[in-house]
Amino acid sequence: MTAFVLDQLDRLTFIREFAHDVSAGLSAEQKQLQPKYFYDRKGSELFEEICRQPEYYLTRAEASILRTYSPYIARVYGSVPSAIIELGSGSSAKTIILLQEFVKVQQRLYYFPIDISHSALQRALMALSDHLPAIKITGLSADYIGGIAKAGQLIAGEQISARMIVLFLGSSIGNFEPGEAESFLGIIAEKLSPGDLVLVGFDLHKNEKVLNAAYNDSAGITARFNLNILDRINRELGGEFETRHFRHFAFYNKNEKRIEMHLMSTCRQNVYIREAGRTFDFDRGETIHTEDSYKYTVRQIGQMAKQCGLKVERHFFDQNRMFDLAMFRKD
Repeated sequence: MTAFVLDQLDRLTFIREFAHDVSAGLSAEQKQLQPKYFYDRKGSELFEEICRQPEYYLTRAEASILRTYSPYIARVYGSVPSAIIELGSGSSAKTIILLQEFVKVQQRLYYFPIDISHSALQRALMALSDHLPAIKITGLSADYIGGIAKAGQLIAGEQISARMIVLFLGSSIGNFEPGEAESFLGIIAEKLSPGDLVLVGFDLHKNEKVLNAAYNDSAGITARFNLNILDRINRELGGEFETRHFRHFAFYNKNEKRIEMHLMSTCRQNVYIREAGRTFDFDRGETIHTEDSYKYTVRQIGQMAKQCGLKVERHFFDQNRMFDLAMFRKD
């Protein structure tokens, strides 16, 4: 049985917030755009294509962990009815691996995929309905905090008696500044009851060449994904960006231990955005900072969990120890 909950924000409210965030970001000394705005229909499709590129090891590493350990996770943690809440679910392609194991060990399984992209959710729900018709699925088109709050309300409103398992896969935690990541996990922990679980994907430190290649794939898909945020501003906010005057620029920042993604202006230019009601100036070589991807050590992961009131249940690694799928339990 599949249900679908429409977007938390109406279109007018979303455009107003989008315009506000773009205006604030492009007015900063270091121009920036929030990475959540990557994910319109085209952006979501491009990201799925990135995940298939040979240089992008993250998806393969995490999927291999899920294939190896999902039977164990379902057997150990699926002995009671479960409500699985996934933040930034996207296509749910990797999550299906875990869900398939859970349905083998329990009859009552609830799944709440949460994603800011309405179109990605629609595609995922169609695929899940075909593969796992017995699961009760409610898709929520919202940001992380709004989505998990709404999922909690639905669970309480329907009087669902189930252990909550929150999934945050794909190393999305790395897109937060370290302090923000800790605060975010703390917010999640506050919404959990003792015994509830959180499964989070962390990209681990590794060779710099491997990292740089993953965000500069030879097919140029990541570049198209990065530039699409300007196209989205043009389409939805009446922007006048000439994307041919910007180029994708991604590199590993050794001091900060993170990959940075930027869009670099190749000339002096002025760009008007109708919904922002103003023009933004760019110097040649000036960049718009679009995303960070922090890399972690196992020790850092354990320290973060402790600060958030979570206990590390287990670290699940891929064969090459490139990625950590960390299981936390609410104390």
